[in-house]
Order: sequence, then structure tokens, then C-alpha cells
Amino acid sequence: MPAPAYSITPKLAHGNTVRVGRGDTPTWTPMTGLQNVEWPDRMPSDLDITNQQSPGFAEENVPGLLPAVDWSVDMILDDGSAGDTTLTALNARDATTAMKELHLLEVGVGGKTITCVAYLKDYKPVGTLKGNILMRATWRCMATVANAA
Repeated sequence: MPAPAYSITPKLAHGNTVRVGRGDTPTWTPMTGLQNVEWPDRMPSDLDITNQQSPGFAEENVPGLLPAVDWSVDMILDDGSAGDTTLTALNARDATTAMKELHLLEVGVGGKTITCVAYLKDYKPVGTLKGNILMRATWRCMATVANAA
């Protein structure tokens, strides 16, 4: 007797979320089967403003620009789901320009969200987890467009 059909669609990483928004008025697609979602590290670089009048003869810094960063999340493959279909499409380069589509990426961790402009650098299998295929999506996150407390 075959095993019953099972969908991981309703499963999230303990309330953490990742959604992709595409289009001028974004259509949002949630990712499913998430594993260990962490906040993207967007710590600004330090700009040196030290001069001969710096207090206490100590270096002085001010925050610089927020960097564009690579951010990855692992997820159990939900083959053919809206999330898998979206990531597969975003992973393809434009046949004419070789560019990848810019879109919005929303990451929610512990009740806080960040939304930034991003493109998908890669979407690939990275192993198995208890018999399930584990996929890794890696984005390049750039300008933050929204933060929610």
C-alpha cells in the first residue's frame, strides 16, 4: 500500500517567513519547508573620520553605507509548489541580457520583518534531510525598502 500523500506547504520554520514579491504591485509567494531562518546581516562599514583633533588621540568612525550582502536559507523541497516554481524561474538568466530579475525579498524572524530589493543568485539542492531533498536559495540583498517592528 503506498504512503499517503503529504504536503509540506503549511509548514513554516517556527513562525519565521520568507516571501518573494514580483511585479510593480507585488504578487507575494511564500517559501515553504524553511529551515533555520536568520536575519540578513546588513551591518554598515565604518568610515574613518580620525583627524589630529580627535578626542583622546583616538580613532573616530561613523557608519558608512549599508552593504549589499549574500543571504541564504535552506528549505525542504516542495517540488512543484508555488515557492519552488518561483525560485526555479528566478534562478534562470534572461536569454538576451544574461541578467536576473530584481524582486522584493521579505524575511520575517521573531515577529520582525525586513523587505529589500534582491535577486536570486542560486537555487540548488544541497543534500538530504531525513530522506527529503534539501534546497538552498541564495539572494543578493540590496536596498532595504521596508522594516517593520
